[in-house]
Amino acid sequence: MFEVLFESSPHAQLRARWLTTSVVTHMLIVTLAVLATQAAFEAPKAVPDRAILLFVPKPPEPAPPEPKAEPAVASVVIAEPPPKGFQTIAAPADIPNLIPPIDLNQRPLDPRDFTGRGVEGGVAQGVVGGKGPVGLPVGLDAIYEATTALEGFQPAAVVSQPLPRYPAILAAIGIEGRVIVEFVIDTMGKVEPASIRAAESTHPAFESAARATMLASVFRPARLGIRPVRQLTRQSVRFVAAH
Repeated sequence: MFEVLFESSPHAQLRARWLTTSVVTHMLIVTLAVLATQAAFEAPKAVPDRAILLFVPKPPEPAPPEPKAEPAVASVVIAEPPPKGFQTIAAPADIPNLIPPIDLNQRPLDPRDFTGRGVEGGVAQGVVGGKGPVGLPVGLDAIYEATTALEGFQPAAVVSQPLPRYPAILAAIGIEGRVIVEFVIDTMGKVEPASIRAAESTHPAFESAARATMLASVFRPARLGIRPVRQLTRQSVRFVAAH
């Protein structure tokens, strides 16, 4: 009966193919298993991160450096200028036969001092009616107050001056204030930076704005006669919030 069934009969050709396929398949499986096992052993092991977090307190911030005090400007007010006039020269009795020594510290010769105009004994840069010393000429280092009542004195005048910049923080909350600034105007009509100081102030922020305004200002310098001189003056700067 088994010989009659078609599938029961031996098939030599099919068995050889199955055997070849089975052997190849098993070889592939074994090779893959060996490679996978070898890769597992060679793979680096994952080590958990055990870094220690050290919290160090933040060091305190250094204190801001103290602002350097600006050098004070000595206010030299000449109350009595020398008289306006001329110098006289006495004729020498004996004619020297040697060259006299030269005094390098002597003030330079001003030809106007020998024109014969004005009071005898005065100097060209003096003031009519003045009785001050003639040996010390009216120098550029002298500082005159704006209110100096001297004949021939003309105080400085503003040529151009920008509006002060209102501090944004104070403007936002509507704080108003005023600063009285004292400064020296040089012979070129500019404000000397080292001379600026706040005589009165309602807030430090206003002082910086007033200082910047004075440094950007241009003045016509004060004059004593025809000569420009330095002037010490005060100016009030008001800060009014817009409503």
